[in-house]
Amino acid sequence: MPDFICRIMNEFGTVEERVVTAESKMDVFTQADERGEMLLSVKDHKPGGLSGGSIFKKGKKVKANEIENFTVQMAIMFRSGIPLIGALEALEEQAETDTMRSVVKGLIKAVSGGKPLSQAMEDYPGAFSLLYVNMIRAGESAGVMEQILERLGSFIKHDQEVTRNVKSALRYPMIVTSALGMAFIGAMIFIVPKFATMFESKGMALPIPTVVMLAASHFLIQFWPVLLIAIFGSIVGLKAFGKTEKGRYSIDSFKLKVPIFKEIFLKTNIARFAHMLETLSRGGIQIIKSLETVEKTVGNAVIGKEIANAREEVEKGIGLAVALGKSKYFPKMTIKMIAVGEKSGAMDDMMANVAAQYDQEVDTKIENLSGAIEPIMTVFMGGMLLFMALGIFLPMWNMYGAVK
Repeated sequence: MPDFICRIMNEFGTVEERVVTAESKMDVFTQADERGEMLLSVKDHKPGGLSGGSIFKKGKKVKANEIENFTVQMAIMFRSGIPLIGALEALEEQAETDTMRSVVKGLIKAVSGGKPLSQAMEDYPGAFSLLYVNMIRAGESAGVMEQILERLGSFIKHDQEVTRNVKSALRYPMIVTSALGMAFIGAMIFIVPKFATMFESKGMALPIPTVVMLAASHFLIQFWPVLLIAIFGSIVGLKAFGKTEKGRYSIDSFKLKVPIFKEIFLKTNIARFAHMLETLSRGGIQIIKSLETVEKTVGNAVIGKEIANAREEVEKGIGLAVALGKSKYFPKMTIKMIAVGEKSGAMDDMMANVAAQYDQEVDTKIENLSGAIEPIMTVFMGGMLLFMALGIFLPMWNMYGAVK
């Protein structure tokens, strides 16, 4: 039997939209009349479109800024008293991309069919994270959707700002490194071979920098296809390894050991932990369930494992501060603040303070990131230029000395 999208006023006077299966439109009217409902409109439902059919993959990624806009606009509509279906319909019209429009269409279909919004969002993991779904579920159960959406909007916005700031700080070093790398490769391929011919014709002993430079030049010229395949294979292999549980843990462990960046990674993850725990706690989710969500969404497998270990301790009746105190990654000041929050019963406020503290420290670290990298870049560039200069000019000086 075909499906129809119906706008119905129920016995309580609330207008809702749902998908009804019936033999015909007349049958839809009959069913509504039997239930004591008023059918306001009915139209054919086309399941093969972009609303979650074969054309759209539910796991397809949606940009973070689209989810932020969706969340903020949804909060505004809830504050204005607009019903859920009406809000989703408006957001469908305002969607900036076909992907986001497809997601919202899928949500409308699922919610119209009787699914809670949180359950409908679970079908779109590329758009809504586990944290997002759990927060929406908490808002539905506690009746505080407006507040939950506002918190989610702020959280997503802050997460994006941190990502943008890190990319901005790394942009200059990446450009310089890329330019230097291309210049070095160009010199190895086009300049060094000309000097190699001159040096070989003299039959003289060459200094070590020159030998290394000539060998590198010969390798690049002769085996550049092998080198490209090796680089491409390494990138693909690393991405595949990173998708495994062991690989993700190894890469995240390495991030926490990289000089200069390790503090940014660690403090960003602790700030995220505090933000999420505060938000989930204010949403009415109990501590064990909150920790389960945070450990999966904190963004670092190593920190997630530490949180999982702490959750197991909390399940045994141990306080969160004591449980986290066994981890080497959570600073003592953070542990003390959590302990104070537990004793005073103001854990939400204390986690907000922890998050604010680490947000500020991360912002400061990111602002100083370029300044910390530039000396290293200067030394590296100077070393490369010195190596090339020695490789070319040392044998020339020897040749000049032999002539004299």
